[in-house]
Amino acid sequence: MTSPIFDFLDTPDQTELSAQLTDQLHQATLPLDTVTAFFDARNLPCPMPLLKAKLSLRSVADGKALYLIATDKNSQHDLVAFCQKNGYTVHAWQSEQANTIIYHFIIIKP
Repeated sequence: MTSPIFDFLDTPDQTELSAQLTDQLHQATLPLDTVTAFFDARNLPCPMPLLKAKLSLRSVADGKALYLIATDKNSQHDLVAFCQKNGYTVHAWQSEQANTIIYHFIIIKP
């Protein structure tokens, strides 16, 4: 079963992202309900993934998380640096989909 945060995505994307998110939450020993928001920043150039993360985090409650995916290679550095500077916890990884590297971020508000 996929998370309702993925409802606007095509079914293959929903299934793949839900599986990856669930796996990462288990690895980080985080509850499945930690992530309450999702933003798809694929194909957005730098600095848009970071700006969209900042905006999306406004609607995330303390102790909960945003799951963001991006394809811009600079987003990995930008988002991790932003989280470290601002006291957010971040879990980041990458995967490949249709010969494109996808950068994944679970950003937890303190």
